[in-house]
Parts: sequence; C-alpha cells; structure tokens
Amino acid sequence: MEGSVYTPGAGHSPPVLAGRDDLLRDWHLVLNGVAAVGRVRAQDMVLAGPRGVGKTAALTVFGGLAKDQGYEVVGLQAVSGQAGLVEALLQRARIRIADEAGPWKRARHAFERVGGVSLSVAGIGTGLAIRQPRATVPMTDAGNLAGALATLATEVRRDAPTGGLLVTIDEMQGASPADLALLAATLHRLNVDHPSAAVAFAGTGLPHTPETLRQAGVTHPDRLFALEPIPLTLAADDATYAVVEAARRVGVLWEPSAADAIATVSNGYPAHLQLFAHAAWTEATGPNRITLADVEAAIPKVAKQIEQRTLGPRWDRIHDRQMEFLAALALLGGRTSTAKVAIALNRSTKDLSWIRDALIAEGDIYAPKRGQIAMAVPLLRRYVLTHYEQSRPDAATPLLSLADMRRNVAGDGSLSTSDGGGSPGQGSS
Repeated sequence: MEGSVYTPGAGHSPPVLAGRDDLLRDWHLVLNGVAAVGRVRAQDMVLAGPRGVGKTAALTVFGGLAKDQGYEVVGLQAVSGQAGLVEALLQRARIRIADEAGPWKRARHAFERVGGVSLSVAGIGTGLAIRQPRATVPMTDAGNLAGALATLATEVRRDAPTGGLLVTIDEMQGASPADLALLAATLHRLNVDHPSAAVAFAGTGLPHTPETLRQAGVTHPDRLFALEPIPLTLAADDATYAVVEAARRVGVLWEPSAADAIATVSNGYPAHLQLFAHAAWTEATGPNRITLADVEAAIPKVAKQIEQRTLGPRWDRIHDRQMEFLAALALLGGRTSTAKVAIALNRSTKDLSWIRDALIAEGDIYAPKRGQIAMAVPLLRRYVLTHYEQSRPDAATPLLSLADMRRNVAGDGSLSTSDGGGSPGQGSS
C-alpha cells in the first residue's frame, strides 16, 4: 500500500505517541502551574534515554502543547561547531524582532544587555555548541539572562494571558560544560529573583546527561531538574497500540496477529517499531488491511536494512576492546553489571572503565540503574553474537573468544550465559 502513516527516521514524530500518557499529563500540569503562578510551580524536565526511544518526539509534543496554551517556544539543539546558548538566544531574538514579533520587540533591550551588543548586528550563528562561546560575546551573567527571559515571558503574557515562555534544548549531553553551567545558573536565578515569571524549561539527553551536568559543575541536578528516564522499550500493549491506532485513524486495520508480531520483532523499541510497521504497510496489498503474511514478508528486509545501515557501519568503526566488551555483554544477555563483564573477560572493572565510558558516550550502551549496563539497541545483541567471531581474527589486539568468555563465566560459578540467536526480535537488553 502507498501512503504509510509511520515515520521511521531520527527525530520524526510518530503518529501516535504511545506509552507517554503519564508524562504528558505531568507536562500539562507544569504548563498550567507556571502560567498560573510562575516559577514557583515550574518543574523543569530533562527527558533522558537511549537514542531511538522518542525523546525528541516527546519534546516536540511538549512544545506543541505549550504553543496551544499561548507560550512562546524557543527550541535549541546542541550542534557541534555552532553557536553557544547565549548566541543562539540572541540570534532567535534578532529573527523574531525582524519578523515584527511584538513580545520580542518589546523585550529587545533586555536581550541587548545580555549580549552587550545591538541586536541589529549580523553574524551570530544558531544552535547550541559543544565548544566555548565566541570571543565576540562577553561572559554572560546568569542574572542578566534570567532577567531577559523573565522580561520576554511578561511581554508574551501581555498578548496571551494564559501563556509564558518555554525554552527547550535537545541533545543536552552535547552542550559545552560552560553552557550547561550557565543554563543551570540561569534557571536557579529565575527561581530566586523572578519567582512569578512564567518561564519553563524542558530538555533531552542520553542517559548519562545527569552525570554530564555534574561534571559541568551543576550540583545536585536532580534538585534543579525533574529527570524523567525514557525506557528503552515500550510495553507490549503500548507498542501494539502505537501501530494499530495510527492505521485505524486512516481506515486501515491490522490483523491482531500481525500487530503482535510487529511488537515482538521490534522488541517495542520505538525507532524499530516505526521501521517495521512502515515496511509491513508498504508490503501489504491492502486496500485496508495488514496481515501476518505482510509482516513476515517485511521482517527479513528490515532486519537486513538495520544491519547494513546502522549496526554494520557502527561495528566496522568500533575499537577492538569495545568490540570485545560488547561481545561479553551480549553473552550475558545484553544487560548485566560491569563486574560480571569483567569476570567474562578476566579483567578488572578498573581496566574496563574507559571502555564502558566510551561506549556510553557513543550511545552503544547505557546505565539503566547504578551498577548496571545495557545495550541501547535491542537488535545489537543478536548482531554482536553473530559477527564477533568473524571479526575477532582481524583485530589488531588479541581478543578473547566467546568460548573463552563462557569458560570464565562457568569458572565463576555464579553466572549463566546464552548464545542468543533466534529471530531478529529476540535477545533484547
């Protein structure tokens, strides 16, 4: 069938944001509270989770709900080699002033005090950098920035009494330490100096974003932000609903067995859920029904696509020791402790710390809770177990075989392993 409703691809919003009802309910309450009484009711949210779980999609919905209520939304993203937080805000102010946007024009002087420059001067880029701000922008006082945001929120409310200002930052873990520290200090000054200002904040980041904030000098980020973990996978019912409801809205039905098969093969991982559902839709002859046969025809094609476009290229770039670490993690089920990986590799946890940290930074693994690590893409486990022994002889460093790892685990006597395999949907983390 043509006209698929599904949206595979990074950053695309799914037609149905399933499994996020509690999150959206809480955000509605935040928007209402901030608009009603100001920062004293703010709950600045950071959505933290692995890639592909729908953080950006949820942040987009947050922004849409805010706009519907009359908020001005300033959306920023951490982008390598582009401007910092202050520069991006000034650029946004310049654009909105040029658009004759009333609140921005009325708040112009407040933002000029932040940057120490006239907003009529061109040349400041957009985005949120992972480097230090340009020398053309002086060091920014968090109090001045907080004052500018509070002023803008006040001006917005002159036109929209139920609104305010929402600032969002996507991919926070990519921001420079200086920008993260400035962000935290600005939100704190808003709380202290402008408690009635209708200003809210929401951001996204990989699971290690709270630690990135701490390393940037943000003390107790859990007190400043509501850190909302986004799970790797959806519950089976939510995954099935996301598939079925999106089609039902346009008059297409899924056979229950077909929808269940999509939820199973994707492991409920949102990025793969959209990809498999899109492929099944495309495979179906229709005109208004998707069958189990359609899904079964689509599965091998999508599995091959994921291997060729995502897993394979990453595997080819990976460091030898990281490859070995992932093999041990896969052997142990895709989710375990670093201590157990160390046993499988017959090495100390200290020796493995840099490998673990590098894999977390790349987004290959994450820490679902203290002391644990897990693969960030469910299908990665099967891929690793299938390809490790083929890749190991080409490594520049001698690596343990899977058989060696099994013997190490068996010698410990407290662990069990599985060699994985099965269908593309099996072996989730």
